[in-house]
Amino acid sequence: MPTIVIKLGQERAEGYINELHKLDPDLEIREWPEVGDPADVDIAMVWKMPHGELAKFPNLKLIMSMAAGVDHVLSDPQMPRGIPLVRVTDAHMARSMSHWAAMNILRLHRETAHYDALRQRREWPPERAFDADAIQVGILGLGYLGSHVARMLQAMGLKVQGWSRTAKQLDGIPSFQGADGLREMAASTNFLVCLLPNTPATVGVMNAALFALMPRGSYILNAGRGAQLVEADLTAALNAGQIAGAALDVFTVEPLPEAHPFWDDTRIIMTPHHAAEVHVPAVAATFLDNIQRCRDGRPLQGLVNLEAGY
Repeated sequence: MPTIVIKLGQERAEGYINELHKLDPDLEIREWPEVGDPADVDIAMVWKMPHGELAKFPNLKLIMSMAAGVDHVLSDPQMPRGIPLVRVTDAHMARSMSHWAAMNILRLHRETAHYDALRQRREWPPERAFDADAIQVGILGLGYLGSHVARMLQAMGLKVQGWSRTAKQLDGIPSFQGADGLREMAASTNFLVCLLPNTPATVGVMNAALFALMPRGSYILNAGRGAQLVEADLTAALNAGQIAGAALDVFTVEPLPEAHPFWDDTRIIMTPHHAAEVHVPAVAATFLDNIQRCRDGRPLQGLVNLEAGY
C-alpha cells in the first residue's frame, strides 16, 4: 500500500495524523524515523526533515512542506530532483496572516505604544484624530498569502499596492515588479509589509537604501523571513526618524536572543513567528486534497517553482 511519511520538526505529528485519519481512515501514515521499508513511501510531509533523508525514498512522488515556506526543503543538497514540491495553501492561514497585518498596521497608525505608556503614567492624553486615508500600504510579495492580505486590507478601505518579482494582476490594487518597480512603489508607501519567500534574491531586501526611498516617518512590517530585514539598518532608520515604527514576526535568529536590542525598543511591535497560525483541521484537509491529487494524477495545489525557489 502506498505510504505517507511525516516529519514535524522537533514535535510529534500525532495531531496531524489523527486529523488526516478522521478525513480518510485508510491512509497509511508513518512518522519519521519509524518509516519501515523506504520503498513503500510515495509521499513525504515534512517540516525540517534532516538533510539527506528524503533521498532515501526511491519511490517518492510528492514532497509536501507543512508550512508556507519551502526553504527548509530546498536547502537540502540531496533533495531528490524531479519530485514535485508543494507548500501549504490554506485559507485559514491566509486569514490569520491578514489579521496580523491589519492589526499591526492599525496599532502603528493609532500609536498604541504611546497610549500604553501614558496609561502606565496615568496620564489622560489630549484629543486627537487619526487619518486612515493617509495610510498607503505596500506589500512585498503577491503570492497566495500576499494576495489575501492585499484584498483584506482593501476591503477595510485602506489604499493598497503590491510588488512582486513578476507581474501580477489584482483588481483595484496597483502592482509593480522588478527593481525599478520596487523603487517606485517604495516612494509612495508608508506602511511596507514584507511577505516574500525566502530565496537568495530576497535576503536583505529591506535595508537602508529602501527605507530612504520611503516617506519620512514610515513603518515597516515583516512576516516573511528574518533574513529579509537588515536589522541594524532598521535600528539606524528608527533613530534617524526615517522609520517611525515597526512590527516584526520574524527575526534573523529565532528565538530572539536575550541580549538583542529589539527587546527594549518600544518602537517595535514583536510577535514570536506566529503571524500565520496553522489550524490543524483546516490544513489537514489541504494536505489530503494534494495527496488525492497526486495519486489520481491531477494538478497539484501550491506547486513550487523549483528554479525560482517559491
